[in-house]
Amino acid sequence: MKIIGMIPSREGSKRLKHKNVYPLKGIPLIEYTIKAALGSKYFTKDNLYVNSNFDKVLDIAQNYGLNLITRPEYLADDKTWTQDVINHTDEVIGNLEDEDIIVVLQANSPQITPEKINECIDMFLKNNLWQVNTVDEFMINNGAIQVLKRKVKYHKGKANYNGVVITDWVDVHNMEDIKKLEKII
Repeated sequence: MKIIGMIPSREGSKRLKHKNVYPLKGIPLIEYTIKAALGSKYFTKDNLYVNSNFDKVLDIAQNYGLNLITRPEYLADDKTWTQDVINHTDEVIGNLEDEDIIVVLQANSPQITPEKINECIDMFLKNNLWQVNTVDEFMINNGAIQVLKRKVKYHKGKANYNGVVITDWVDVHNMEDIKKLEKII
């Protein structure tokens, strides 16, 4: 069983231009996610991928020695589902089995920590789940971390065997979010 991590990061944010490379305390947002992933016991530069259509994101990922997947423009608009990007990453990697694990880490969630990544994957493995997602205090999926068996990509409806890990993170979508995080980080 393989575990791969992917950080999806497109260029076209409308509410905060280039949000995934927006500097929070001088560090581009995506770097927080990259550093957290590389601090996890589950990831090295060999099994961590960045999927993007944005040269600045790909340059940052390359500086960390990560695997780069250049996203086609048809997968980089506002209406593109993360699932389509997961499928694209899977197709490019090309050698994953249905029981392998894909961990999606959002580039606009700078509060992700190695410990929380480990907690999500540990829960997934210990309980033989199909999916684990981070949720906020109201139990609403915040999308920061998503762990899934590869075979989940084929599901067109309800997925079974799910777990959640509670966080109190701010996902960045606009300047108001940046201002909140400047006080926290």
